[in-house]
Amino acid sequence: MENFILAVNVVLPISLIMLLGAYLKKINMLDDVTVNKMNKMVFRVFMGVLMFVNIYNIRTQNIDISKNFKFLFFPVLFVVMIFSISWLFYFKKVSDRPEFAVMVQGVYRGNFALFGLPVAESIYGIEGVAKVSMLIGIIIPLYNIIAVILLEYYSGKEVNWGKIVKSTLKNPLIIGCVSAVLCIKVGINLPKPIYKTLSDLAKIATPLSFVILGASLKLGNMIKNLKKLVSVNLMKLIINPVITLLCGHYLNFSGVEMVALLAMSGCPTAVSSFTMAKEMNVAGDLAGEIVVSTTILSIFTIFVWVIVLKNLGWI
Repeated sequence: MENFILAVNVVLPISLIMLLGAYLKKINMLDDVTVNKMNKMVFRVFMGVLMFVNIYNIRTQNIDISKNFKFLFFPVLFVVMIFSISWLFYFKKVSDRPEFAVMVQGVYRGNFALFGLPVAESIYGIEGVAKVSMLIGIIIPLYNIIAVILLEYYSGKEVNWGKIVKSTLKNPLIIGCVSAVLCIKVGINLPKPIYKTLSDLAKIATPLSFVILGASLKLGNMIKNLKKLVSVNLMKLIINPVITLLCGHYLNFSGVEMVALLAMSGCPTAVSSFTMAKEMNVAGDLAGEIVVSTTILSIFTIFVWVIVLKNLGWI
Protein backbone atom coordinates (compact mmCIF):
# COMPACT_ATOMS: atom_id res chain seq x y z
CA MET A 1 0.00 0.00 0.00
CA GLU A 2 2.89 2.35 0.80
CA ASN A 3 4.21 1.97 -2.77
CA PHE A 4 0.77 2.65 -4.24
CA ILE A 5 0.46 5.82 -2.16
CA LEU A 6 3.90 6.87 -3.42
CA ALA A 7 2.79 6.44 -7.03
CA VAL A 8 -0.42 8.38 -6.36
CA ASN A 9 1.53 11.17 -4.64
CA VAL A 10 3.74 11.56 -7.72
CA VAL A 11 1.03 11.27 -10.38
CA LEU A 12 -1.97 13.02 -8.75
CA PRO A 13 -0.41 16.53 -8.66
CA ILE A 14 0.53 16.13 -12.34
CA SER A 15 -3.03 15.10 -13.21
CA LEU A 16 -4.47 18.08 -11.33
CA ILE A 17 -2.13 20.47 -13.16
CA MET A 18 -3.25 18.99 -16.50
CA LEU A 19 -6.89 19.42 -15.46
CA LEU A 20 -6.13 23.05 -14.65
CA GLY A 21 -4.76 23.51 -18.18
CA ALA A 22 -7.91 21.96 -19.67
CA TYR A 23 -10.12 24.16 -17.49
CA LEU A 24 -8.24 27.35 -18.45
CA LYS A 25 -8.73 26.42 -22.10
CA LYS A 26 -12.43 25.76 -21.54
CA ILE A 27 -13.06 29.17 -19.94
CA ASN A 28 -11.08 30.83 -22.77
CA MET A 29 -8.27 32.04 -20.55
CA LEU A 30 -6.01 30.11 -22.91
CA ASP A 31 -6.42 29.73 -26.66
CA ASP A 32 -4.44 27.80 -29.29
CA VAL A 33 -2.26 30.79 -30.17
CA THR A 34 -1.33 31.42 -26.53
CA VAL A 35 -0.71 27.72 -25.86
CA ASN A 36 1.63 27.47 -28.88
CA LYS A 37 3.56 30.55 -27.76
CA MET A 38 3.83 29.19 -24.21
CA ASN A 39 5.04 25.83 -25.55
CA LYS A 40 7.69 27.60 -27.62
CA MET A 41 8.86 29.49 -24.51
CA VAL A 42 8.97 26.32 -22.38
CA PHE A 43 10.93 24.44 -25.04
CA ARG A 44 13.42 27.21 -25.84
CA VAL A 45 14.01 28.50 -22.31
CA PHE A 46 12.75 26.46 -19.36
CA MET A 47 13.34 22.88 -20.60
CA GLY A 48 16.97 23.60 -21.45
CA VAL A 49 17.51 25.11 -18.00
CA LEU A 50 15.79 22.08 -16.40
CA MET A 51 18.12 19.68 -18.23
CA PHE A 52 21.12 21.74 -17.12
CA VAL A 53 20.07 21.79 -13.45
CA ASN A 54 19.15 18.08 -13.34
CA ILE A 55 22.60 17.08 -14.60
CA TYR A 56 24.58 19.82 -12.84
CA ASN A 57 23.14 18.66 -9.50
CA ILE A 58 24.96 15.31 -9.71
CA ARG A 59 28.32 17.10 -9.27
CA THR A 60 28.04 16.52 -5.50
CA GLN A 61 27.79 12.74 -5.89
CA ASN A 62 31.57 12.21 -6.38
CA ILE A 63 30.94 9.56 -9.02
CA ASP A 64 33.78 7.09 -9.53
CA ILE A 65 33.37 5.92 -13.13
CA SER A 66 35.73 2.95 -12.72
CA LYS A 67 33.76 1.58 -9.74
CA ASN A 68 30.39 2.13 -11.43
CA PHE A 69 31.36 1.32 -15.03
CA LYS A 70 28.99 -1.65 -15.42
CA PHE A 71 26.10 0.24 -13.84
CA LEU A 72 26.60 3.30 -16.05
CA PHE A 73 27.50 1.48 -19.28
CA PHE A 74 24.81 -1.19 -19.58
CA PRO A 75 21.77 1.10 -19.08
CA VAL A 76 22.98 3.02 -22.16
CA LEU A 77 22.86 -0.26 -24.09
CA PHE A 78 19.42 -1.01 -22.63
CA VAL A 79 18.04 2.35 -23.88
CA VAL A 80 19.53 1.80 -27.35
CA MET A 81 18.10 -1.74 -27.37
CA ILE A 82 14.60 -0.57 -26.38
CA PHE A 83 14.77 2.18 -29.01
CA SER A 84 15.80 -0.39 -31.65
CA ILE A 85 13.08 -2.88 -30.66
CA SER A 86 10.35 -0.21 -30.74
CA TRP A 87 11.68 1.15 -34.06
CA LEU A 88 11.53 -2.33 -35.64
CA PHE A 89 8.13 -3.08 -34.08
CA TYR A 90 6.41 0.06 -35.38
CA PHE A 91 8.25 0.57 -38.68
CA LYS A 92 5.83 -1.47 -40.80
CA LYS A 93 2.81 -1.08 -38.52
CA VAL A 94 2.66 2.75 -38.61
CA SER A 95 2.80 4.29 -42.09
CA ASP A 96 2.51 7.90 -40.91
CA ARG A 97 6.18 8.69 -40.25
CA PRO A 98 5.71 11.60 -37.79
CA GLU A 99 3.35 9.42 -35.72
CA PHE A 100 5.82 6.53 -36.01
CA ALA A 101 8.60 8.74 -34.61
CA VAL A 102 6.44 9.95 -31.73
CA MET A 103 5.40 6.38 -30.83
CA VAL A 104 9.01 5.15 -30.80
CA GLN A 105 9.95 8.15 -28.65
CA GLY A 106 7.04 7.35 -26.32
CA VAL A 107 8.43 3.87 -25.66
CA TYR A 108 12.10 4.58 -24.89
CA ARG A 109 11.99 8.12 -23.41
CA GLY A 110 10.87 8.33 -19.79
CA ASN A 111 10.16 11.03 -17.21
CA PHE A 112 13.23 9.72 -15.41
CA ALA A 113 14.16 12.63 -13.13
CA LEU A 114 10.59 13.47 -12.08
CA PHE A 115 9.58 9.88 -11.24
CA GLY A 116 12.89 8.13 -10.67
CA LEU A 117 14.15 10.11 -7.69
CA PRO A 118 11.04 9.75 -5.44
CA VAL A 119 10.67 6.03 -6.29
CA ALA A 120 14.33 5.32 -5.50
CA GLU A 121 14.27 7.42 -2.32
CA SER A 122 11.18 5.63 -1.01
CA ILE A 123 12.83 2.21 -1.32
CA TYR A 124 16.56 2.79 -0.70
CA GLY A 125 16.78 6.31 0.72
CA ILE A 126 19.88 8.39 -0.01
CA GLU A 127 21.68 5.45 -1.64
CA GLY A 128 18.82 5.06 -4.12
CA VAL A 129 18.84 8.78 -4.93
CA ALA A 130 22.61 8.67 -5.52
CA LYS A 131 22.31 5.76 -7.98
CA VAL A 132 19.45 7.37 -9.92
CA SER A 133 21.32 10.68 -10.01
CA MET A 134 24.30 8.94 -11.57
CA LEU A 135 22.11 7.54 -14.33
CA ILE A 136 20.34 10.84 -14.93
CA GLY A 137 23.64 12.40 -16.01
CA ILE A 138 24.11 9.69 -18.65
CA ILE A 139 20.59 8.75 -19.75
CA ILE A 140 18.87 12.16 -20.10
CA PRO A 141 21.40 13.45 -22.67
CA LEU A 142 21.06 10.13 -24.53
CA TYR A 143 17.24 10.41 -24.53
CA ASN A 144 17.44 13.91 -26.00
CA ILE A 145 20.05 13.20 -28.67
CA ILE A 146 18.09 10.20 -29.98
CA ALA A 147 14.81 12.18 -29.85
CA VAL A 148 16.11 15.18 -31.82
CA ILE A 149 17.55 12.97 -34.58
CA LEU A 150 14.44 10.75 -34.66
CA LEU A 151 11.94 13.62 -34.85
CA GLU A 152 13.98 15.58 -37.39
CA TYR A 153 14.50 12.54 -39.63
CA TYR A 154 10.82 11.54 -39.65
CA SER A 155 9.34 15.04 -39.60
CA GLY A 156 8.02 14.66 -43.14
CA LYS A 157 10.51 17.16 -44.52
CA GLU A 158 13.28 16.31 -46.97
CA VAL A 159 16.08 14.51 -45.13
CA ASN A 160 19.19 16.66 -44.87
CA TRP A 161 21.81 15.26 -42.52
CA GLY A 162 23.65 18.57 -42.31
CA LYS A 163 20.44 20.22 -41.16
CA ILE A 164 19.72 17.38 -38.71
CA VAL A 165 23.19 17.71 -37.13
CA LYS A 166 22.82 21.50 -36.96
CA SER A 167 19.34 21.20 -35.42
CA THR A 168 20.64 18.68 -32.88
CA LEU A 169 23.48 20.97 -31.81
CA LYS A 170 21.12 23.97 -31.55
CA ASN A 171 18.44 22.10 -29.60
CA PRO A 172 17.96 23.80 -26.18
CA LEU A 173 17.73 20.45 -24.35
CA ILE A 174 21.01 19.27 -25.87
CA ILE A 175 22.67 22.62 -25.08
CA GLY A 176 21.47 22.34 -21.46
CA CYS A 177 22.80 18.78 -21.10
CA VAL A 178 26.18 19.49 -22.73
CA SER A 179 26.66 22.73 -20.76
CA ALA A 180 26.06 20.90 -17.47
CA VAL A 181 28.47 18.09 -18.35
CA LEU A 182 31.14 20.65 -19.30
CA CYS A 183 30.63 22.53 -16.02
CA ILE A 184 31.10 19.30 -14.06
CA LYS A 185 34.14 18.19 -16.08
CA VAL A 186 35.86 21.57 -15.87
CA GLY A 187 34.93 21.92 -12.21
CA ILE A 188 32.92 25.12 -12.54
CA ASN A 189 30.94 25.97 -9.39
CA LEU A 190 28.24 28.46 -10.24
CA PRO A 191 27.85 31.44 -7.88
CA LYS A 192 24.88 30.98 -5.57
CA PRO A 193 22.77 33.80 -7.12
CA ILE A 194 23.27 32.31 -10.61
CA TYR A 195 22.53 28.77 -9.45
CA LYS A 196 19.40 29.89 -7.56
CA THR A 197 18.15 31.77 -10.63
CA LEU A 198 18.63 28.71 -12.85
CA SER A 199 17.12 26.42 -10.22
CA ASP A 200 14.02 28.63 -9.91
CA LEU A 201 13.62 28.77 -13.69
CA ALA A 202 13.96 24.98 -13.89
CA LYS A 203 11.09 24.57 -11.41
CA ILE A 204 8.79 26.33 -13.88
CA ALA A 205 9.40 23.86 -16.73
CA THR A 206 7.51 20.76 -15.58
CA PRO A 207 4.31 22.30 -14.14
CA LEU A 208 3.97 24.75 -17.04
CA SER A 209 4.52 21.92 -19.54
CA PHE A 210 1.66 19.97 -17.95
CA VAL A 211 -0.61 23.05 -18.01
CA ILE A 212 0.11 23.38 -21.75
CA LEU A 213 -0.44 19.66 -22.22
CA GLY A 214 -3.81 19.81 -20.47
CA ALA A 215 -4.86 22.79 -22.61
CA SER A 216 -3.75 20.97 -25.79
CA LEU A 217 -5.61 17.70 -25.19
CA LYS A 218 -8.52 16.77 -27.43
CA LEU A 219 -10.65 13.86 -26.17
CA GLY A 220 -11.81 13.02 -29.69
CA ASN A 221 -8.23 12.52 -30.82
CA MET A 222 -7.52 10.19 -27.90
CA ILE A 223 -10.46 7.98 -28.87
CA LYS A 224 -9.32 8.00 -32.49
CA ASN A 225 -5.78 7.04 -31.45
CA LEU A 226 -6.88 4.49 -28.85
CA LYS A 227 -5.15 1.49 -30.51
CA LYS A 228 -1.90 3.39 -30.82
CA LEU A 229 -2.09 4.54 -27.21
CA VAL A 230 -2.77 1.02 -25.92
CA SER A 231 0.20 -0.27 -27.91
CA VAL A 232 2.62 2.43 -26.67
CA ASN A 233 1.43 2.02 -23.06
CA LEU A 234 2.05 -1.73 -23.18
CA MET A 235 5.49 -1.20 -24.71
CA LYS A 236 6.48 1.62 -22.33
CA LEU A 237 5.09 0.43 -19.01
CA ILE A 238 5.37 -3.38 -19.41
CA ILE A 239 7.72 -4.52 -22.21
CA ASN A 240 10.41 -1.88 -21.59
CA PRO A 241 10.83 -2.70 -17.86
CA VAL A 242 10.53 -6.46 -18.48
CA ILE A 243 13.47 -6.41 -20.91
CA THR A 244 15.53 -3.91 -18.89
CA LEU A 245 15.01 -5.60 -15.51
CA LEU A 246 15.68 -9.10 -16.86
CA CYS A 247 18.93 -7.90 -18.40
CA GLY A 248 19.88 -6.17 -15.14
CA HIS A 249 19.12 -9.30 -13.11
CA TYR A 250 21.19 -11.59 -15.30
CA LEU A 251 24.05 -9.08 -15.19
CA ASN A 252 23.92 -9.37 -11.37
CA PHE A 253 22.92 -5.78 -10.68
CA SER A 254 22.42 -5.09 -6.97
CA GLY A 255 19.04 -4.30 -5.41
CA VAL A 256 19.59 -0.55 -5.40
CA GLU A 257 20.79 -0.70 -9.03
CA MET A 258 17.67 -2.66 -9.99
CA VAL A 259 15.53 0.10 -8.45
CA ALA A 260 17.42 2.63 -10.56
CA LEU A 261 16.72 0.50 -13.67
CA LEU A 262 13.04 0.31 -12.70
CA ALA A 263 12.95 4.09 -12.29
CA MET A 264 14.53 4.48 -15.73
CA SER A 265 12.44 1.94 -17.65
CA GLY A 266 9.11 1.85 -15.80
CA CYS A 267 8.37 5.58 -15.53
CA PRO A 268 5.86 7.24 -17.89
CA THR A 269 6.87 9.02 -21.09
CA ALA A 270 8.71 12.31 -20.53
CA VAL A 271 6.63 15.50 -20.77
CA SER A 272 9.55 17.04 -22.69
CA SER A 273 8.74 14.60 -25.52
CA PHE A 274 5.42 16.41 -26.00
CA THR A 275 7.02 19.85 -25.75
CA MET A 276 9.67 18.92 -28.32
CA ALA A 277 7.28 17.18 -30.74
CA LYS A 278 4.85 20.12 -30.63
CA GLU A 279 7.61 22.66 -31.20
CA MET A 280 9.07 20.62 -34.07
CA ASN A 281 5.61 20.06 -35.61
CA VAL A 282 5.87 16.26 -35.41
CA ALA A 283 2.54 14.72 -34.29
CA GLY A 284 2.42 16.87 -31.16
CA ASP A 285 -1.16 15.86 -30.27
CA LEU A 286 -0.32 12.15 -30.26
CA ALA A 287 2.84 12.85 -28.24
CA GLY A 288 0.75 14.63 -25.60
CA GLU A 289 -1.78 11.80 -25.46
CA ILE A 290 1.03 9.31 -24.90
CA VAL A 291 2.39 11.38 -21.99
CA VAL A 292 -1.06 11.68 -20.38
CA SER A 293 -2.03 8.01 -20.73
CA THR A 294 1.32 6.59 -19.57
CA THR A 295 1.38 9.02 -16.63
CA ILE A 296 -2.07 7.98 -15.38
CA LEU A 297 -1.51 4.24 -15.88
CA SER A 298 1.92 4.39 -14.24
CA ILE A 299 0.15 4.81 -10.86
CA PHE A 300 -0.73 1.13 -11.08
CA THR A 301 2.22 -0.26 -13.05
CA ILE A 302 4.95 1.25 -10.82
CA PHE A 303 3.11 -0.12 -7.76
CA VAL A 304 2.89 -3.61 -9.35
CA TRP A 305 6.54 -3.57 -10.46
CA VAL A 306 7.77 -2.74 -6.95
CA ILE A 307 5.67 -5.58 -5.46
CA VAL A 308 6.88 -8.06 -8.12
CA LEU A 309 10.55 -7.17 -7.65
CA LYS A 310 10.25 -7.41 -3.85
CA ASN A 311 8.58 -10.82 -4.08
CA LEU A 312 11.29 -12.03 -6.46
CA GLY A 313 13.93 -10.81 -4.03
CA TRP A 314 15.52 -8.61 -6.69
CA ILE A 315 15.28 -5.45 -4.55
